[in-house]
Amino acid sequence: MSPPLAGVWAAAWNAHEVDAVVSWYAADGVHRMASGATHTGAPELRAMVERTLLAYPDVGFDVRDAFIADDHFAIEYTMRGTRDGRTVEIDGVLVGTVDRDARVRACVDYLDHLSIQRQLGLAD
Repeated sequence: MSPPLAGVWAAAWNAHEVDAVVSWYAADGVHRMASGATHTGAPELRAMVERTLLAYPDVGFDVRDAFIADDHFAIEYTMRGTRDGRTVEIDGVLVGTVDRDARVRACVDYLDHLSIQRQLGLAD
């Protein structure tokens, strides 16, 4: 069974509730993509979530495995969605730290963007 942190994350994304996703982070929380983009604080996190939902209106996340130990966590997931009529399915891992209220202080999202581009027919 996944820890509550992972369930809250997936439920917020799967319901497409922008406020719920943003509230998963601390006020100054940081979400860094392994590809380099970094989103810090509620306004930037909100913009990231809104862009994702616009690009993949049916996006969904399945938690495959997760753990939390002290203030560190990892969530292994599969993301599925449709963009421009093409289905994308990609595995990823979130690794990060939480504050005393179990809100994310910082995380890195290890997601293979090249595989996404290939599935969308935008790269060889």
